[in-house]
Amino acid sequence: MSYCVNCRVELDAAARACPLCGTPVINPRCPVDETAEPAFPLARREVEPVDRRSLGLLLTGMLASAAVCCCLINWLVFFPAVPWSVYVAGAAAVLWVWAALPLLARGRSVLLFLLADLAAAAGMLALIAALTDGWGWFGRLAMPILGITALLGAALGGMIARRRSGLTTAGVFFLLLILWLLALEALIDLFAFGAWQPGWSVIAAAAGLVAAVFLLIVRLRPRLREELGRRFHT
Repeated sequence: MSYCVNCRVELDAAARACPLCGTPVINPRCPVDETAEPAFPLARREVEPVDRRSLGLLLTGMLASAAVCCCLINWLVFFPAVPWSVYVAGAAAVLWVWAALPLLARGRSVLLFLLADLAAAAGMLALIAALTDGWGWFGRLAMPILGITALLGAALGGMIARRRSGLTTAGVFFLLLILWLLALEALIDLFAFGAWQPGWSVIAAAAGLVAAVFLLIVRLRPRLREELGRRFHT
């Protein structure tokens, strides 16, 4: 086995030069093996694109197998005093909608995928509510949160679909996040205490508002944007 005289890295039997520093390999006691396969490719090649449909089918098979196996174990081995396999099957369905569906249904609108994701989340929460007799929190807390999330997500998806600049999209994102945090705390307080008691959401909203205003100012001031770009690149 040869070693590079410059950087001391161990060399492959077929190496004519060090792969790190390019120093030629000269070792009379261990000549280059002309018949050995090189340890790394010598020619640059393009990486083949990932087949999204095959990946989606693979995820579908994995999630379906996990759900079926858990159901069989729950119902055949531990006959259902507690039907825990239903939760696993529901979670697998949600993960399929979130991860596999975009790979299988290419070319669809971002808003359609967002609606499918929210519908899957609502279905999972409804399943939990049905199994735990929790329709109270489902109707008064979970559904309003999902509805607000859907509206704000649709607004953000519309911004992205219109191909707005990155700074504008980021600024709008922070504004929508502020509204979501305020609504989230308000809904939780109304459900738990019957009245909104502003607290952590106001602090988070203040920080988000500062970030949103800064991004929008930079977006509307080309000179400031150029100056910041020069400072970050120097």
